[in-house]
Amino acid sequence: MRNATLLLVPALLLAATRPPPDVSPAGAQPERSELHERVERLRSGIERADSVYRAEVEPLTTMLATFSDDSAFVRTLALALVGAGRDAGLDPRLLTAVLLVENPWLDPAARSPVGAVGLLQVMPFHAGRWGCPGSDLEDIATNLCHGARLLRTLVDRSGGDMERALLRYNGCVRGRNTSDCHLYPAKVYARAGEVLVRRWLDVSSSP
Repeated sequence: MRNATLLLVPALLLAATRPPPDVSPAGAQPERSELHERVERLRSGIERADSVYRAEVEPLTTMLATFSDDSAFVRTLALALVGAGRDAGLDPRLLTAVLLVENPWLDPAARSPVGAVGLLQVMPFHAGRWGCPGSDLEDIATNLCHGARLLRTLVDRSGGDMERALLRYNGCVRGRNTSDCHLYPAKVYARAGEVLVRRWLDVSSSP
């Protein structure tokens, strides 16, 4: 069973075994059918958690592990990327690809020469926008939320054109950022493809 699932088990057990409010008289024991229903909810919840972990988190941990030997940090980051991607309506693999182009050192405190901060290299003037929790761009969840929602906004403004959105994310609207900034989308796509290939290799080598 995956680590993420194991972490969810205590909470799921508590939720599944706690009696519903104001249903049974004080001190009354739940009926057997009610206990069976709670056990089924618990089983279903564990299966869903494990399914999400296998399908969405594991591919990211496989990729991120090549950039860091801190397995606990890699798992935390992968889970946070899945959450931020889902919340922003973006594929977490795309978000991971952007991160690995922007910050392959996976350094939450990284700062660029122009002042961009953190994992997704968010500019400080974006801090506190889009309903993200807090404004500390060195915080993992806060930074990923801002970066993901910024990219989502740029995708919408670009009429769904992901290449234009990525160019805007990189500050390459007119090609004046760096001499090769027009290559930014290709770099992101290459990283995203690497995520998929590594996942395919992982699955194909499984017994």
